[in-house]
Amino acid sequence: MRFHEITRAEAKAGMTRSMPAELADDTLDILGSPSPAEVRVRPDVERVLGRPARPFAEWVARNVAAFR
Repeated sequence: MRFHEITRAEAKAGMTRSMPAELADDTLDILGSPSPAEVRVRPDVERVLGRPARPFAEWVARNVAAFR
């Protein structure tokens, strides 16, 4: 899986295929700039599972057969 950062304009162009431009702008205003608290890694996974979080790639390696 690759991550490709897109610009606000690219995001809006994609979003306006299924919603009004004003709603796309409002959504991007809310979600487009996360606060420091929202991007901070939290210990919740470890607290809930009793073990550290594992990388997504590890999960994929264990479960790839289910998607073939």
